[in-house]
Amino acid sequence: MCTKTVTLQFADAMQKIWQDGTGLAPCGEVACFENEIAAVQLAVRNGGLPLENCRLTVSCALPVAVRRVGYVAGDYTDSPDADEYVIAKGLHCFPDPLLPVCLDAFLLKGNGVNCFWLTVGTGERMPAGVHVLHVRLTDGKGELLGEAQCRVVVQEGVLPACDIPVTDWMHYDCICNYYRVKPFQKRFWRLTEHFIRTAAEHGINTVYVPLFTPPLDTKVGGERTTVQLVDVSRDKGTYSFGFARLERFLQMALSCGIRYFEFSHLFTQWGAQACPKIVGTEHGKQKRLFGWDTPADGAQYTAFLEAFLPAFGAFLRERGYRERSFLHISDEPSAYWLEAYTARRALVKRLLPDVTHIDALSEIVFAERGLVDIPVAATDHAQPFMESGKPFWVYYCFPQCNRYLSNRMMNMPPERTRVIGMQLYQNGASGFLHWGYNFYNTALSLRAVDPYFETDAGGSFQSGDAFIVYPGENGACGSLRLEAIRAGLQDYRALLLLQSRIGRDNTRALLKEHGIEGFTQYPHGAAPFLAVRRAIDRAIAESFHGGEASCRYNSAD
Repeated sequence: MCTKTVTLQFADAMQKIWQDGTGLAPCGEVACFENEIAAVQLAVRNGGLPLENCRLTVSCALPVAVRRVGYVAGDYTDSPDADEYVIAKGLHCFPDPLLPVCLDAFLLKGNGVNCFWLTVGTGERMPAGVHVLHVRLTDGKGELLGEAQCRVVVQEGVLPACDIPVTDWMHYDCICNYYRVKPFQKRFWRLTEHFIRTAAEHGINTVYVPLFTPPLDTKVGGERTTVQLVDVSRDKGTYSFGFARLERFLQMALSCGIRYFEFSHLFTQWGAQACPKIVGTEHGKQKRLFGWDTPADGAQYTAFLEAFLPAFGAFLRERGYRERSFLHISDEPSAYWLEAYTARRALVKRLLPDVTHIDALSEIVFAERGLVDIPVAATDHAQPFMESGKPFWVYYCFPQCNRYLSNRMMNMPPERTRVIGMQLYQNGASGFLHWGYNFYNTALSLRAVDPYFETDAGGSFQSGDAFIVYPGENGACGSLRLEAIRAGLQDYRALLLLQSRIGRDNTRALLKEHGIEGFTQYPHGAAPFLAVRRAIDRAIAESFHGGEASCRYNSAD
């Protein structure tokens, strides 16, 4: 009787499937290049009671990983400025976390759809050709519940590495708080390594490095858990520094696949008026040396920077890290603080002139006055930075939820998140930044939150803004939104491959022909968006084979 209530169907990875099956779009074929990771969903509808000890057998000549799609409550999804290009508004249980599952014995939930996320490939090269992905589901007694299969078309060609930094700020105090571990103990290192490796595996090639506890999203006068990599000692006003723990962190990040280092801010957020929390040893005791009560322009902190920055610069040069390093002064300063920011910038560049300085800022005056080496502009403020002809990065966060801007909120369709890859290429951005890889706090870090139950940072940020990975038992668990980011960065790499064949101008013209312009214009809907990617793939194939594409495409063509 059970077998009549269970059906299996491969489904499009560009859809978010609700628990009742809404959003399910059948999929019989997926395509990727030889070193690209493909994704497809398996929707298992069980119209009866829950079934225990089910087993899913996966057969394919290519490496396949399976995770279960979980659901979390999106409490804050109705920003008053948001547009209508979303899959839902109001309180819903959104499909988002990708959770580990034991394929040999799991519970098949009843009276609804169970979704599984399958990724094909690991980023290593796979043999070109058509491969069959076959799944077989049995119950606890070994009786067959259903079977399904999908074709995986591996197209000829190898995607080049991403040529721009992509960063998503990691919050190490949130790892400590959630797992109840102390910074830099053995388990902290294991967990942090997994969080970093997960980021790198999804195309995030830059890691935020806490020289000192980052002065980000902290209430004035408040503190976040100390996560400081640099050892500081002060003896009669003379400073000395230890970089052993920093070196261990950087080597670990490199081993995970990270390429660039983004060092934490030297002054507080939104104007550089105070100092980050810095602890050090004095008279044999550890104490807080600097914090909110220390003026950023005071003699004490100036003396500290005059000692620290030259020593830090020497460390970067001796270890060969300087060329892959970026440094921050203050996050999102407004023009009101222009004079103060100018003074802080002058001090830092005098002491550390050969490390690239980047900062997120939305007012072009900072760039016009040469106060930042590479500005990081919000996507809705990027136009003047683009027109300047100088290098710039872009970012988005909570406010960029209107005008159809790309973003990664839980209630947004996957293509709206994924399109950032094509936009980075089309608009010539030199990098991408997001502030919340794993921010498991409320706004201003007044308390910690459990992201499985509180997805909106205590009601302050739209659900999906503050984090894109979940804390699993032994490290980071991904999400549908993180998979969309990875797919978007693979789109970017496919454009680099096409550029190597036909040139940048022709590649940009192809994107424009298919509606990709600026940061607000692109095809809406999964099918129209995927048609752009198929056009890119077709152009690549034709460039290799004299105008005749040798690869197959989704049957929707």
